[in-house]
Amino acid sequence: SYLLSLATAGNYPVLAAGILPCFWVYDDVGTRLKAAVGDLSTHPYGDWIATYGDPDFTAATDTARDIVDHLADQASPGTLARMHTAFHRATQYEWMFWDAAHRQETWPI
Repeated sequence: SYLLSLATAGNYPVLAAGILPCFWVYDDVGTRLKAAVGDLSTHPYGDWIATYGDPDFTAATDTARDIVDHLADQASPGTLARMHTAFHRATQYEWMFWDAAHRQETWPI
């Protein structure tokens, strides 16, 4: 997995930047779905939506952003460039995941 490869590289700021899109996208999707769905008690994904649409998860996401911002402020130019690359690539993977679900992707294997 991409995040595992970042973790084994041993560079905490780069790993943190790579994890951030996971928080950010799930927070955004959960918050939007919670507002759109309303009553989650009968929704088949109600527990998932409640978890990622919860204000506590938004607070955790804000904390993750603050941590990455702080790490970026302290990073060397080379580390900062790797942080940008990790964030960008992880965001692409998040987009591909959600896009595949939206298109109802089927896999030949």
